[in-house]
Amino acid sequence: MAGEGTPAAHPGPAEPAVSLEVSQVPELPVPDPGHEARMYAVVTVTVRRPVAADTRRAAAQDQGPRHAVVFLIDHSSSMVNPPTRMAAARNAAAAAVRAVPDGAYFAVVAGRDRPGTVYPEQPPGGRRTLAVADDLTRRAAEDALRACHPGGGTAIGSWLGRAQELFAGLPGCGADFVRHALLLTDGRNEPGYESREELTARIAECAGQFTCDAIGIGDGWDTGELLLITTGLNGTAHAFEETGPTGPLPARLHDLTRQAAGRDLTGLRLRLYRSDNAELRSFGQVHPTRRTLRPVEETEFLREFATEPWGDETRSYLLSLSARHTAEAGGPELMLTEVELVRDGAARPPVELPPSQPVVVRWSGDHGLYSRVHPDVGHFLHQEDLVRCFEEGCAALRAGDPETARGALGRAWQLAVQVGDDAMREHLEKLVEPGADGEVELHARIRRFDIETARIRTSYTKSRR
Repeated sequence: MAGEGTPAAHPGPAEPAVSLEVSQVPELPVPDPGHEARMYAVVTVTVRRPVAADTRRAAAQDQGPRHAVVFLIDHSSSMVNPPTRMAAARNAAAAAVRAVPDGAYFAVVAGRDRPGTVYPEQPPGGRRTLAVADDLTRRAAEDALRACHPGGGTAIGSWLGRAQELFAGLPGCGADFVRHALLLTDGRNEPGYESREELTARIAECAGQFTCDAIGIGDGWDTGELLLITTGLNGTAHAFEETGPTGPLPARLHDLTRQAAGRDLTGLRLRLYRSDNAELRSFGQVHPTRRTLRPVEETEFLREFATEPWGDETRSYLLSLSARHTAEAGGPELMLTEVELVRDGAARPPVELPPSQPVVVRWSGDHGLYSRVHPDVGHFLHQEDLVRCFEEGCAALRAGDPETARGALGRAWQLAVQVGDDAMREHLEKLVEPGADGEVELHARIRRFDIETARIRTSYTKSRR
């Protein structure tokens, strides 16, 4: 029986509905001899899990993968300054523990220069283990959290290494589990304990083994480190100022834990077949977060990209191709690439995949077509411009060049308004004061926290739909 307020481990139906859509303007002007044209398309994948009746939940549990989560909570000595910080972190971690579904596996780790497993108690010298969630184990984990005291330094890569060891202790070495880590820190790696190179190497070791969301609390964390972790481990980054027990931090960790537990559709891959007349330039996720994708399989004409576990959600990808016009091509329409969703044979639960979708070109003698793009493509290209302008503005601020910073951040603000990204606009308005004429002025006092939280926000995007 699930505890009060605790979700069932696998509430979804046995077969989620999966759709695949390609958005593009196929018309392109014929390029000059020896040149190529650029084709953009947005690939959108949607997974929908209609609410299942209670009678189907048992079947869903049998068919879906199991879930495991490790909470990595900073217990370095900086967590006591101010004294309310550790209390806020404990309350947030306890809220996350309460969100772990019955039957899922979980553990709590205290992050220092040497990590320690707070719960469950580990056998001396034996294989590391996780607890199975129920009312008793969740309560015991909360008690252990509140009894653990901070001290020592910060070596975040070692925390990720402990999560890696714990997941390896799952039944079957975790092969049948969706594995997730939730990391909360107020600081950054200390070179005396762990270098950036060591952290980067550890992230590379953990990539593909589990996902990780990272949360910074206070103003001492390093944006680059948080984004390094979440980019490498396919998670999301978040930041909070000092917060009391009634602040937003516990609710966010609770929600992140529930969301991760709901992502149980695994093994989906995006496969791109290109024709002789096309060359793949780039392919990356652009919504809800910006992610670089690396192929897990690659031949001359094929690229296959893995995706992380899915819940009820939509993700969009921006595809860029070079298209070659040849006299031999013939016909009014030419296929450049075929986009297909495929799945690992052992992945669960079962699902019917949609048909593949083509990316095509229709050549035209109208050179005015160069400026035409699909609204979805234009929307995400504008968001890429927004990020570039924002980073240019931040670099200018660091270099002591306020005029360049004002121009770049002003352009970023205009783009945020144009694409309807209200959250990014609110972040930017803490750095600049917009005028009625569309120009902006830098605030006289700009806090580091406001710059860094805006940097984190640039990893998210606003959907056009």
